[in-house]
Amino acid sequence: MSRYLRRMQLPEVGEAGQARLAASHLLVIGAGGLSATLLPQLVGAGIGQLTLVDPDQVELSNLHRQTLFRASDIGQPKARAACAALDGLNPDTQLRPVVAKLCADTAPALLDGVDLVLDAADSFLCTYLLSDLCHAAGLPLISGSVLGRAGYVGGFCG
Repeated sequence: MSRYLRRMQLPEVGEAGQARLAASHLLVIGAGGLSATLLPQLVGAGIGQLTLVDPDQVELSNLHRQTLFRASDIGQPKARAACAALDGLNPDTQLRPVVAKLCADTAPALLDGVDLVLDAADSFLCTYLLSDLCHAAGLPLISGSVLGRAGYVGGFCG
């Protein structure tokens, strides 16, 4: 726990809070620009298990804003390349890449055993699907999106 000592000294977190983080399972949809900042913070915080879903491959045009990726990742699935980059940040976090598009057929199984869903897919279709599923399952959903210089983030369900 020495990795998290400074955080555990915060009254808002403490040992109990850090233990909750270590026992948590998060589902993150989207490995693009929003996730480039989000994912290292989650892994660094000591999240126990993280499932990352993204169907896309790394492209040259991603590299200036999707900072998890390197030129050597071009052509690789984003979910796998992101998990490979994150793996060295914290060996305590179990990372599971899912190279697939989120859809009504696959999404319910992805929610199994999850404590929190983070929607960073920039897709209203994904957001609405996740909202319906999370509402039915009583799971919290945090959704964010960016377009140009505008964006939104909100907490829903659960």
